[in-house]
Amino acid sequence: MTPTEMSRVLALVTLALAVLVGCGPGLIESARLSSLDPGRTTIEYRFNDSSVAPEYHRSYTLIARSDEVSIVVDSYGDVLHEETSSIDEETWGRLVRSVADLDVAAPGDPDECTGGTSRDLLISEDDATPVLDLHLAVCDEQGQTEAAVIEAFVEPLLELFDLETLLAPSD
Repeated sequence: MTPTEMSRVLALVTLALAVLVGCGPGLIESARLSSLDPGRTTIEYRFNDSSVAPEYHRSYTLIARSDEVSIVVDSYGDVLHEETSSIDEETWGRLVRSVADLDVAAPGDPDECTGGTSRDLLISEDDATPVLDLHLAVCDEQGQTEAAVIEAFVEPLLELFDLETLLAPSD
């Protein structure tokens, strides 16, 4: 091999290593998310409503495990509704397998948003430190696309409840 060819090979190896090292955490994280055990996984989703009059303010927390899903609806910390539903094994398995496909990054600085809503998505195994911990502020147009991705992901869980009734304003 000539010195020029050797330089080219060395440059390619260096470039390949740089790409692998630069992408390493992303690849590791993706592998970790795609290997979640449905029997040990917990998905927690929180919707935090904007600041409005208490009769209209509705935030909720959804916690899902392999056999059941619970929802707690509150208005400024006062629990209004609390329900639990079962989830079938096929739906749960499909949902857990789709975690690795979530492609969401929190845009902008959530502290710069006044009067918006927010979403939190936490996914963990064995109730340990979350393998995915996402906080998303939605204000005007900021965060709308990302919120739609998260909402589509949790939709099979939300469909287990009559949200129209649970989130209805109080009289």
